[in-house]
Amino acid sequence: MTLFDHALIFLLFVVQPISSWVNFRRYVKKIQAGEPVDRPRLYSATQAVQWAFLAVLAGGWIYLARPASDLGFLPPQGSGFWLMAAAIAAGGIAMNQSVRSVVRLDQSERERLRKSFGDIGHFLPQSDRDLAGFYRLSVTAGIVEEIVFRGFVLWYLALIMPMWAAILVSSVAFGLGHSYQGAGGMLRTGLAGIALGVLFVISGSIWLPIVAHALLDWLQGRQIREIYRDVQGAATT
Repeated sequence: MTLFDHALIFLLFVVQPISSWVNFRRYVKKIQAGEPVDRPRLYSATQAVQWAFLAVLAGGWIYLARPASDLGFLPPQGSGFWLMAAAIAAGGIAMNQSVRSVVRLDQSERERLRKSFGDIGHFLPQSDRDLAGFYRLSVTAGIVEEIVFRGFVLWYLALIMPMWAAILVSSVAFGLGHSYQGAGGMLRTGLAGIALGVLFVISGSIWLPIVAHALLDWLQGRQIREIYRDVQGAATT
């Protein structure tokens, strides 16, 4: 490990959670003051930050002459990979059914779900235009966050602790990185991090966690968009 690695870990474990929470509260105050929310623009800004961080990681990795395989870039192989691929396919089908079930909700139930989102609802896809931007963000998050947290962070932590502990610690950091979602959001994200870490270890490569993460975010975006749809007259702008 080098100073480069330590600096990235500090950014991920300390700076990013704090800045995410501070920025979120600042945006909420602006919204409460009457400023309109441009969700596609916020999604694009988030993507830019994520790709920039990945570029720094990739540049350092290349400069230090480290193999891409250390980040999990290995070809599909072994029964573990195909077993996990089947599990992702089954999970995707089940979640897609859940998305379709939202279509049958009446307006009062949709309103109840909207209120349950709290302040985070301001940033969720509420129109078809929002959803298009959220889809792009989902793909970015799947690629960048998996390479960073399941690739780099697990590589870093596994040098100083057992893999099971590395998965737990990285998942805590992953949850803290979503501190703006509140305690419940951090818990859900942390648990998702554990599942993705286990998926990474069993499958033996980063490819399936990337697909699983992007697919989960993509389908959640569709589900949330449907919750915000007015069944008496859908808004699509």
